[in-house]
Amino acid sequence: MKPILLHLLTLCLVLSAQPSFAQTASPPQGQSKGEDASAPPKSPDQALVTFFSSGHFLKSALPGYKHGEFLGRIMDKDGQLAMLTFDHFVTFRVDAGPHTFSANSWLLPTPQTGGHLKLDLVAGKHYFVGAYTQSFLYYTRFRLEAHTCQEAKEINEKTEPLDPKHLKDHGKAMYIPETAFPDCL
Repeated sequence: MKPILLHLLTLCLVLSAQPSFAQTASPPQGQSKGEDASAPPKSPDQALVTFFSSGHFLKSALPGYKHGEFLGRIMDKDGQLAMLTFDHFVTFRVDAGPHTFSANSWLLPTPQTGGHLKLDLVAGKHYFVGAYTQSFLYYTRFRLEAHTCQEAKEINEKTEPLDPKHLKDHGKAMYIPETAFPDCL
């Protein structure tokens, strides 16, 4: 079989075999909105970071396309924040200062082989980070990319809040529950 066809077949099999955490659930009726991520952080020494997965599913199979849909772990250094699923977003309240965020496969619990993004977070600011896959002929690379608020709003018109059951221990204390993608201030 030609390498490109083998790659497309493998990618289709991986993407169609979503694990149980990739299932989405509707929030219970009457659920409160929670905190507003548009509001400034509670502590003057914190920033807000919204991670999202809004890549293109079909284009994910094209070699070199760098905005494919992401399904996997989001980490801050070695601490796992959440298991981000297709077409979802999640916001965290994070201490200001230098951070190395990473995105990796849902199969790999460490950040070493994932995509990394170094940000020096400024207190009181809100950051928007897209998580993507980039396919090549024989492998897939995970990527994180910083966006402006306006860019993030435009490409997240249909994303939904991540179900809290996908949060990891490190991210639970920093999580901000939301019902809609954060507004730009």
